Amino acid sequence: MNTKTLLLAATAALATACSQEKTTTDATAPETTVTTTTTTTTTVDSTAYRTAADALAERVATDLKMTDEAAKARLRTVYYSRGRTLRDADARYATDTTGRYAAIKAANDAATRDVKTALANDGLYNTYSSGQSNYYEGPYTTLVATETPAKPSLNARVGQGSGVVKLERENDGDNKTKYGNGAKVKRSDDGSVKIKMADGTKIKIDENGKRTVK
Repeated sequence: MNTKTLLLAATAALATACSQEKTTTDATAPETTVTTTTTTTTTVDSTAYRTAADALAERVATDLKMTDEAAKARLRTVYYSRGRTLRDADARYATDTTGRYAAIKAANDAATRDVKTALANDGLYNTYSSGQSNYYEGPYTTLVATETPAKPSLNARVGQGSGVVKLERENDGDNKTKYGNGAKVKRSDDGSVKIKMADGTKIKIDENGKRTVK
């Protein structure tokens, strides 16, 4: 084989080697990885509190036979604010029973005061406050009716300003209320009421309004 032939063979071999190396390099080249960071913004879902507030306001309006839409709207705002405040109290005082009790009592009392402003009617407010335990659980300060010459509500007379310390609702519709002064009230779904005063006096009011004292 002459020199020219050898040179051509060497050139062809070198070209083939370069081509194979390029193919291998292309096949094994690392892929470029693109990292996407997703940021999630957590927001407080207030729908549940708004729904509960609307339902309670509607219930109160029905019980009080209210037709004033503006007053209803004010009630919805009051109950929504109360719901959010109670949620914050639950979170803040999760392990502090005493602090939680005080915070809930303050929230309930504030709501009751705001309801008085929202109703702007002493007669409606007195009816509301006398049945306050029907709308939300204690603790809260039992308020004396403000209308003159109306008598204080049953709750005010029994509790004597001591406030509710325990409220139980039973599946049959009955509910029991215990006051700080030791008095107790049991209301049945038929409208009858059993009362134990702080001094031990027992009063029974049947569904027809007949009162018996022992």
